[in-house]
Parts: sequence; structure tokens; C-alpha cells
Amino acid sequence: MLEEVADELVAEFADPNSNIGSPDPDNPNTQQYDEKNIRRRVYDALNVLMAMDIISKDKKEIQWKGLPRTSLSDIDKLKTEVIGLKGRIDKKSAYLQELQDQYVGLQNLVERNEQLYGSGDAPSGGVALPFILVQTRPHATVEVEISEDMQLVHFDFNSTPFELHDDSFVLKAMGFSGKEETDGTVALVANAVECSSASNVYGHRSPQPARPNGIRLRTSPPIPGILKGRVKHEH
Repeated sequence: MLEEVADELVAEFADPNSNIGSPDPDNPNTQQYDEKNIRRRVYDALNVLMAMDIISKDKKEIQWKGLPRTSLSDIDKLKTEVIGLKGRIDKKSAYLQELQDQYVGLQNLVERNEQLYGSGDAPSGGVALPFILVQTRPHATVEVEISEDMQLVHFDFNSTPFELHDDSFVLKAMGFSGKEETDGTVALVANAVECSSASNVYGHRSPQPARPNGIRLRTSPPIPGILKGRVKHEH
């Protein structure tokens, strides 16, 4: 069938009565080249149509299947795909916002520490980053076991509710990232935690990037060695 289509086009091209003619009909080399070129173009065009599922080839027969149509099911699939992509974008945007908050918090912490050391009012001790803050009730009985290599810590809160916070949460609670938590952690951190940073790191306060209304930030993604805010409830 492919050969028949090519032969028909070549014959039409070579017909002297046809409006289509070789640029140099007296030159046989030109005519031979034109025939080869036509056949090659025919094969290319038919292969493209088969790839687009417009025609199908069964042995030497070519069948017309028609132009592709968009069905309702295809539209629903595309809508579902769009919703999924928007969801991924929202998650990545929230994660980027969290990273920006962490960066601002660390920069402001460095500036605060520089001011303390410059004024001679530096604290006698501090907490190195990263760290974990364990929060529970004031009168809770907590049993702590630490392995000899200091790599494993076991806490037993005896059914008392508790929370674990990473350094990013604490910096927010102290107001360094411009966003304070409202669960009572601010007072706990302000009274009990002083954060220290490397002495050779300098930074300046950075403006807070704007956030669209209605977006609730997630906690920062898990980092190796950092436990994220798990909450144990009373039974």
C-alpha cells in the first residue's frame, strides 16, 4: 500500500499534463532524484500518521482511523492531574517558606548573639545547634536513660503528655523568625533556653517574605538526628 501511494504521487509528478512538474524535465538525474525524494516523503508522512494513531497498517493495507478526539474521561484525567500538580506546588511552597523562616531565624540569632558579646552581657553557657527541646508538665515525673556512647536516649513520661520540638520551632517561639507559637512555649524557651551559634558566623536581620493568606505552614521536614513534634496523649 505504501508503494502504491508513492507510485501514484510519482506518476502525477511526472505527468506532463499535470500542473506539478520537475524543475528540469530534460535532466533524467533530476527526475530520478525527485522520485526518490517523493517516496521518502511519503514514508515519513505515513509513519507520522501511524505514530499519531490516525491510520493503522495491517501488512500491506492501511486503514483510516480518524483524527484523535478528546473524551470526557480524558478531560477528567487532566483535571485530576492538574489538581495533583497544584497540590505538589503548594507543598513545595510551604516547604520553601519554612526554609526561609529557618534562615531568617538563624540570621537574627547570630545578630542577637553578636550584640550580647559586643556589650559584654554574653551568657555563661548556651545550647549548640541543632538541638531538641522536650516539653511536658511542670510536675511530671520523667525517667531518662542515656546509652554509654551518648547516642541513644530513652524517656519515660509515665503517661504524661509531652512534646518534642526542634531548634526551628524554638527559634519561632522566641520570635527570631517573626512568627511566635501560641501554645505557651514562648515563656518556657525565654526562661530556660539560650541559643549559641558559631563565633565566626555573621548575619543581619532579613525582611520576612510575604505569605499568601490562608496557608498554614507545616513543621519542617524530618532531618537526620532530629525528632519532630510528636505528641503523646494520656490514655
